[in-house]
Amino acid sequence: MRHLAYALLLLHVSFATAADNDAELKKLYDALNMLNQQQQAVHQQFRMVQELRSIAGTRMLYGTPMTPQLVRPVANYEELVAAQQKATQREASLHRQADQLLDTYNEIEELKKPLQSRIYELTLKAGQD
Repeated sequence: MRHLAYALLLLHVSFATAADNDAELKKLYDALNMLNQQQQAVHQQFRMVQELRSIAGTRMLYGTPMTPQLVRPVANYEELVAAQQKATQREASLHRQADQLLDTYNEIEELKKPLQSRIYELTLKAGQD
């Protein structure tokens, strides 16, 4: 009788542990999905910034901003220099944005690693039970 009670207790503990593991797995998957969504949004922003950089790059020719259709010709040297400076500043700003987005993407990737590791541990544990 004592062995039966001990076996039932172990069975109860293993079911409770399995339920706890299932609950933890659900929370881990939810957190991982949230991070994946954030990472996807960052990646989309990065792609948009890269596209803007590409467009800005095609408008530059040897440091001279190229506009598709000039409404009026450049009146003087100062306007040309100001346009060049504006284009250079815009390119630098887009470069900084791309770097920041890449850093954010990598930070999210690092946040995902412990979650993935714990999911792997719990999955292995469930397979052994």
